[in-house]
Amino acid sequence: MSEQLYEQIVERTNGDVYLGIVGPVRVGKSTFTKRVMEVMVLPNITDEAERMRAQDELPQSSPGPVIMTAEPKFVPAKGTQIAVGEGPLTMQIRLADCVGYIIDGVKGYEDENGPKLVHTPWHNEPIPFQEAARIGTDKVIRDHSNIGIVITTDGTVNGIPRQAAEKAEIEIIEQLQSIGKPFVVVINSKMPAHKDTVALRDELFERYQVPVISTSADQMSVQEVNAILREALFEFPITTIDIERPDWMEVIEESNPINASLNEAITKWGESVTKIRDVKHIATKLSEEDYISSAEVTDVNPGLGSARITLQVKNDIYQSVCEQFLEEPVVTKKEWLLFIKESQEARKAHKRFHEAIEKAKKDGYGVTLPNMQELEPTPPEIIKQNNFFGVRMKANAPSYHILRIDMEAEFAPLIGSEFHSQQLLKDLKHGYYHDRDALWNTQLFGTPLYEVMKESIAYKTNAVPAHAKTRMRQTIERMVNQGDRGMVTFIL
Repeated sequence: MSEQLYEQIVERTNGDVYLGIVGPVRVGKSTFTKRVMEVMVLPNITDEAERMRAQDELPQSSPGPVIMTAEPKFVPAKGTQIAVGEGPLTMQIRLADCVGYIIDGVKGYEDENGPKLVHTPWHNEPIPFQEAARIGTDKVIRDHSNIGIVITTDGTVNGIPRQAAEKAEIEIIEQLQSIGKPFVVVINSKMPAHKDTVALRDELFERYQVPVISTSADQMSVQEVNAILREALFEFPITTIDIERPDWMEVIEESNPINASLNEAITKWGESVTKIRDVKHIATKLSEEDYISSAEVTDVNPGLGSARITLQVKNDIYQSVCEQFLEEPVVTKKEWLLFIKESQEARKAHKRFHEAIEKAKKDGYGVTLPNMQELEPTPPEIIKQNNFFGVRMKANAPSYHILRIDMEAEFAPLIGSEFHSQQLLKDLKHGYYHDRDALWNTQLFGTPLYEVMKESIAYKTNAVPAHAKTRMRQTIERMVNQGDRGMVTFIL
């Protein structure tokens, strides 16, 4: 599990894992930094010399209210490559341990003359220690880390009361939230499992809506460090949510009410998801939709910022969609078998004639080729041409030639008065320019205009004599089999 965790962290940080350890002064930031180095970093540094140097660079920590850290401390001094697990996984890691925000009750930032003045890289003149500590902390938050670890206290470490640390804690967290940096809160406590500490943890979670972990910073195990990093990883932004619907929903159009309603719900609830941790929220909301029976998070990859939610739709929704495709209800097993049989026959016909029909629509002429079962061979025979011999065999097979005939239909009734004619003209023009469906459904003497036009076309089609149809077929047949040699065509 640890190796998978680090793989995902590497994916999100491009291999540069910089932990910014921030918070009020004297709440255990240096202790936390030192412990993380001991249990996670030092054992994984492969180069012996680098490991010894990193060991010497560990921050100092001590009990009491006296400030020990005078300036931001980066350990190791430069990003150090560590190898995690048995595979080839490596990453650059660095911890930034800052001074922190000054709070009431601490010592070491003033002398007999008042606030200490210190030189910093950010000013030409010395500035008060408190100001330098704040600037250094802010730079760690903004510039020197991609994961924030906010250390605070429940009042049981270094004699720092909870009330003294609370103001600085709020300021730092608000700053992290304003820049969108993923972070977690760690409560450093001598009694992390005590009911008061657990209550504080729950209170801070409700207040900040980020993971809050209570632990003893000087006694953390590698499992606890991994848990803290995993919680931080789930605070990274979500980039992709794949909604996996039942495969049969791919058949229906996007405009179908089921798909349209689902898309609307995904858009609505998807806007509230910003972090990996929020994916469960959208799954819960989708499961509350009327037609959804379940919505489960089936895959989460914090490293890539992706997640998958699998939906199951209620059975009666599937049945209602099926009925939309049917002209009449199919209920019994016999009816279903007949429907499947007819559908299979229609599918074969569609597969054979579809291409020819589309060709006829485009070019006016389409042809279907015969299948093997339709070929009727003649007996093979020897042929001779000059001094060469060969074999000849013929085969007859039906092919269907589809012609697009653009037929004209006309409707020109004599209605009577000019007033009624103008009224009908007005209705037809409105349908012609604005609503073709309404145009064709216009009632003329109790019959829709569409039926009138169709009857006109049917009359013309039936008026073609049978012998003329036969001659046309024979003409095309001869053209196909013999070419146009010696053929004279009269068009009247």
